[in-house]
Amino acid sequence: MAENNGIYPYKPSQPAAVIFLFAFGISAALHLFQMIRDRAWFYGSFTVGAIMMSLGYAARVVSAKSPADMGPYIVQSLFIILPPSLYAASIYMIYGRLVLFVNASHASLVKPAYVTKIFVTGDVLAFFLQAGGGGMMAVAGLGDVGQKIMLMGLAIQLLFFGFFLIISVVFFNRLRGSSAGLVAPQYGKHAWPALLKLMLCAAAVIILRCVFRMIEFAQGHNGYFASREVYVYLFDTMPMFCVQFMFHFIRANEVFGSKALGKLPDRESVIHLYERN
Repeated sequence: MAENNGIYPYKPSQPAAVIFLFAFGISAALHLFQMIRDRAWFYGSFTVGAIMMSLGYAARVVSAKSPADMGPYIVQSLFIILPPSLYAASIYMIYGRLVLFVNASHASLVKPAYVTKIFVTGDVLAFFLQAGGGGMMAVAGLGDVGQKIMLMGLAIQLLFFGFFLIISVVFFNRLRGSSAGLVAPQYGKHAWPALLKLMLCAAAVIILRCVFRMIEFAQGHNGYFASREVYVYLFDTMPMFCVQFMFHFIRANEVFGSKALGKLPDRESVIHLYERN
């Protein structure tokens, strides 16, 4: 423990925590509104992640005031480290729907029926490993074990997200020069390639963030990255806010046509996408 910084190896910035509390909070409220308005329930985990991130920075504001208190420190740590796993769950579900939307299951390395099962299972495993490891790191005598479990969770998240990025790029390349993707209807202001590009960007950003977190935890509590708060905001906070921000503008339900369900044949609705061959 540093004399004036409590549990932190640096003096935590309360103004920075307040700024991102409002930034993530406004974004979370907007995601919740958009999800309910459009009945796009596959954004549920993404929205929960956005709310968790807001609560994480709220706890960080409290923790910056009382840096020696363990409770706020643990809450801010877990609620900031875990949301990317929830973002990932929605991204995986959207990808499966997108593949079915363009009716091109043959172009995906993993069939849509297995996308959610495989990737969300890996994502849940990574989530609980990170949560368990983060909790153990705050317990005296279990810090080293918790750190290893946290690293394992991050490694699993990186592995699955890396594989997801590969199958998404392959899918995009296979359809880019094919007529299959061209026949998919466009119901909103964005066509399906815009949504896929958004997911590719989000996946790349989360992968880079995951690499940063792995290096940070591998270096230890007093390592170069962990002992300098600016790197947390540069390589974790800002990237995750960018991911949340991007998903406000290209909405999957607009691409899939959920707003036009009353005007479209029932077989074209989001609800019945999984009935396609």
